[in-house]
Amino acid sequence: MPTPTQQAIDEAFAALVYDRDERKAPDAHRSSKFRVGWAAALEGKVYEAEKLERLTWLNLGYRLSHHFGALTPEQIDVVYDYLAASWREPCAA
Repeated sequence: MPTPTQQAIDEAFAALVYDRDERKAPDAHRSSKFRVGWAAALEGKVYEAEKLERLTWLNLGYRLSHHFGALTPEQIDVVYDYLAASWREPCAA
């Protein structure tokens, strides 16, 4: 599968449904969590709706894995790096 384009990533992100964005600033730990979530979806794990009410790097990887499917580690890094570069501190409600 080709690497998702920035437009495809933006469209997939915009289609996500969640109550609140609880992602912390991107770093190596968050990148790891993103990849763990991606792998969990490919392994057939099912996240409960309650877990998906809040957006985290872990379940973002899970959600996007459902959208894009199996990608190489390098392609997953491209997706994470793009999202990390566009991350902004969520506004307090």
